[in-house]
Amino acid sequence: MGSEPVKLTSDWMAVLRAREHAQPDAYLDDPCAAVFVTPASEAGVDSVRADALPSAVVPLRGRLGDLTLLSPGVRQAVCLGSGTDARAYRLPVEPSLVYYEVDLPGQLDGKAELLAAAGFGARCDVRVVEADLRLHWAPALVEAGFSVSEPACWIADGLFYYLTPAQTHAVLDSVSALAAPGSWLTFDVPHELFLRDPVMQPFLREMALRGVPFVGALRDPAGLLARHGWSASAALHREIAAGACGWLPPLPQRLRTPAMDLWLVRARQP
Repeated sequence: MGSEPVKLTSDWMAVLRAREHAQPDAYLDDPCAAVFVTPASEAGVDSVRADALPSAVVPLRGRLGDLTLLSPGVRQAVCLGSGTDARAYRLPVEPSLVYYEVDLPGQLDGKAELLAAAGFGARCDVRVVEADLRLHWAPALVEAGFSVSEPACWIADGLFYYLTPAQTHAVLDSVSALAAPGSWLTFDVPHELFLRDPVMQPFLREMALRGVPFVGALRDPAGLLARHGWSASAALHREIAAGACGWLPPLPQRLRTPAMDLWLVRARQP
């Protein structure tokens, strides 16, 4: 997968977050998202069948990451596959927080400048780490100043859809090795059933043709994390839509359907 398709999906996510932010009862408060929206990215989103695009999960994972980042005791945060994420520019974080944005080389070029031109300045110490998460990325993070002895909030929004299960396991192995006691981790990832769902096949074929195939899935993310020492909770989108998740606020009706086999995961290192 090259850098251009990755940029494409990042721009699409900004469109979805901006549209949710514009709702009167917005589930996700993201005023920065509109900064990254272009006519081309809006057209790209609109070209995908509305009933196939798994767009409802985007505000959910955004809200989950927001709530977790604002947990007491978080001194540093790592956003894996950062893209158009702008939490360090829009959330009331402590100025002493160090926020690491990890993405492919060149993906974040001009991002801070775009936000600044729109009136959004960093609210903490933002450090860009250029690294391929499919390779050995952890040394670059540590070299940028990440402390393995301090609790951190790890966020991976929409990352594991594009990594194979083996690559996902490798990333989680590295995160677990770097995460000090008291650290948090949030991410979303397809269940295996999602990739086999007949309703999703046209969308999955289209994403593959665009160069960003969905190849990642986990059957039991909470169990996997437990083996790494995390205390983890995981809920499928369809369970959250039915109100069966106590760690996310109730969803508005527009984010409940179509119900999907996509995991939202929240974990903490004791």
